[in-house]
Amino acid sequence: MGRAGPAGAAQESSLRLACVWEEPPAMGTCFGLPCDVDSRDEDSSQTLFFHPSTYGSKIRLYESCQVAERIDSFHDGIIFTSRPIHLHERVTLKILKKEGPWHGGLRVGFTSMDPLEIDASLLPPFACPNLVLQGRTWAAVLPDVCGEEDTVLTFWVDHRGRVFFGRQQGVQDILLLKGVPVRAPLWAIVDVYGHTKAVQLLDPTRLCGDAGEPAPPLSPFQSDVLHAPACREFHGRPQGCTEPCVICFSHETSALLHPCGHASFCYCCAQKVFRRSGLCPLCRGQIQNISQARLGT
Repeated sequence: MGRAGPAGAAQESSLRLACVWEEPPAMGTCFGLPCDVDSRDEDSSQTLFFHPSTYGSKIRLYESCQVAERIDSFHDGIIFTSRPIHLHERVTLKILKKEGPWHGGLRVGFTSMDPLEIDASLLPPFACPNLVLQGRTWAAVLPDVCGEEDTVLTFWVDHRGRVFFGRQQGVQDILLLKGVPVRAPLWAIVDVYGHTKAVQLLDPTRLCGDAGEPAPPLSPFQSDVLHAPACREFHGRPQGCTEPCVICFSHETSALLHPCGHASFCYCCAQKVFRRSGLCPLCRGQIQNISQARLGT
């Protein structure tokens, strides 16, 4: 795969074609689930985050897994949502940072692979065409106009397997690709590629203003956090505050990772991450020890 750069226009064109490659209908319309079972029903009330333990090697997650930044190069920026997406549910992103001189930008789509079962170290550098050609993933390139800083965009899949996207500043929704099997759970996938440097996952129900104005921009402190290699202080939650584990969303947070101090996981999931990679899902710092405690009580 060549570098994305001023001389890569031809390559970018070929990527666009590869990204909308459609998997033959015979390949998995139902993966590991009865065709009348939709696990998305279990997650209808859960807040959407980026998946805290499965993402590309150049990605760093911040702000409770709702901000993702690619720290180097122009690739290895694949990220997934924390839970499956409902049909017609809009995934809403804000472009926080743009970086030159790369050509090409954000790729979005859906996958029927559960991110929790994916080995992050084996993720390819590109969603398009690499991950798409592996099967069970459908993604495409967004137009360059969607890559400008402060752009708010949405994408979703309908009951016919068509993926649409739209911009807050736009006037109509646009068909991005089609042919996505919808009988199995689907996680949204985002590739922070090329000139797209950082994105924020927004809750569309919390957008304010008549025109759907997004939440206020990151504060100077939050911007500084985007460049912090790891947390070295424990930021405890307020007394009496309980939150679900950001990996399973089924149990309360009950584990404290050392030395980084992140505490957004239940003890069971923390142990799984420790055995699997040994790296904190939020800052990628090496986990040396895990304390079990019920936080905020």
